[in-house]
Amino acid sequence: MERLIIQVECYSDYKYAQSPVAFTLQGEKYEIRRILARWREAAKDFFVVQIPEGKEYTISYEEGSDRWHLEKMKE
Repeated sequence: MERLIIQVECYSDYKYAQSPVAFTLQGEKYEIRRILARWREAAKDFFVVQIPEGKEYTISYEEGSDRWHLEKMKE
């Protein structure tokens, strides 16, 4: 799957993009029910998130470009 650039609403406290709360993919907004996992690699933060319908998405935030990407979808 090619990485897609997505729009993300996030909670920011001590750092920007601390926790995503919703994202928009192909014009549709998805609320994030919970964050299942998070980790950091180089200058990138990864999050495995679950939406209310139960689907899981892996999204990432790249500091250098200030962009969010959809990395993977799991039905």
